[in-house]
Amino acid sequence: MSETQDSELFIYPNPAKEKVTIEGIEATEVKVYNALGQRVKMVRGTNEINVSGLPEGVYLVRITDIEGKKHVARVAVKE
Repeated sequence: MSETQDSELFIYPNPAKEKVTIEGIEATEVKVYNALGQRVKMVRGTNEINVSGLPEGVYLVRITDIEGKKHVARVAVKE
């Protein structure tokens, strides 16, 4: 399956301090990766991600929707 950057996908706020919300799709699984490619967080069954415990930086967010499609976005975290 290919990963796509969608115009229908909206993640806010970006940059974030405490949590980010995913709009435009219904997420079944969300994985957050740091700049080194290490998975630092995974949530299931929610469109909100708590980022308050993550160090400041830019993260790659990989989202699987209810149809099994993969989506990718970048989120900046500020302290």
